[in-house]
This record gives sequence, structure tokens and C-alpha cells, in this order.
Amino acid sequence: MIKLLDLLNEMNYPKGKYVQVTDSSELKDIQNQLFDLVQNAYSSIGGHVNIGSPSDILDPDITYWRVADIDADPELDVVTFGKRKKQGIKHTGMGHDGDKANIKNLLRHKSDLLKTSGNYIEVSGPAFRAFVEIGGVPTVDDEETVRDILRGKEIEWHGEHPTDPSKPGRGWYTRELGGSNHTKIMAGIPA
Repeated sequence: MIKLLDLLNEMNYPKGKYVQVTDSSELKDIQNQLFDLVQNAYSSIGGHVNIGSPSDILDPDITYWRVADIDADPELDVVTFGKRKKQGIKHTGMGHDGDKANIKNLLRHKSDLLKTSGNYIEVSGPAFRAFVEIGGVPTVDDEETVRDILRGKEIEWHGEHPTDPSKPGRGWYTRELGGSNHTKIMAGIPA
């Protein structure tokens, strides 16, 4: 595994490779860069629900981080992150520098991850379109599996989408997030 701290010291990230950050000291060294990438990705909706400051990057519950430098400059361009759970990695967010080619690379990378066992995500809206409709990520349509993964969280199970039954997937549910109800579907392949 490539040591990210060594790469930071040289300001020379491996081009086009997603590097997993596992060491908390390495994460601390790049927390401001990661925060900026996350803020950029979620700015249109007022920011990421759980990442409101650079210190939130160090949240001990977020244990999965992958970063990449894709373009010509020596800075990080994209990040994807999540939580390790019994069923694998629950992908909870991502960030990017705003460059369309880098965003496309990130979405393709994340879609490929979500098509492998042990990777899943809750989606709706643009994320549903990107990962399920465009990226071809399968949905989790089994109510028992979804309830097991979301254990302890109250959900209203719909099956088909409650307002648009033509939407793919039969695992739609509504649950409270950030103080308001959101209709979601789980996508990916939980372990």
C-alpha cells in the first residue's frame, strides 16, 4: 500500500490511482483538502449533513477513505468515504474539485465499487440517477435486508417508489434524516 504521507511530503500523488487512507495521522494532514472537496460536492444542497467543518473529517465512525489525484496538477481531486459495517462499506459521501472529467471519473469509480460485494449506499435524486440509472448499480429490493442494515432506524417501506412507480427498484422507503423525511433506496451489494 502506498503511504499517503510520503506522497504528501513529495506533493506527488500517483496519477489516476485511488489511494486508501487508513492512518489517522495521514488523514489529519489532509483534512482541510478533503473538507474543501466535500464542501464543493455538496454546496448546492447546503453542505454534507455530517461534514460541517474540517474537524469532522476525523470522525472516528468514518473509517473508509479513498483519495485520488486525476488531473495534471499535484493536488487531490476526488475523495470517497464511508463507514465499515457488518454488511461491508456503507458509502456515505464523496467530494470533488468541480472539474467535470474528475467528477465523471469519481462516479465511474464509485459505481464500480458499488457493484462489488460488501459495498452499498442509500440514494435518491441525482445520486440515484448517477449510480443506478447511469452507473448500473443494482438496488436492494428485499425489505428484510434493508431493515437489517438500517437496524434501529425507523423506516416506512414502500417497495415501488411512492410518487413515481416507473422509477427502477422495488426497495424504496422513507426515513428521517437531518430532521426531515427522505425517500431513499439502497443500492449496491451488501455482504
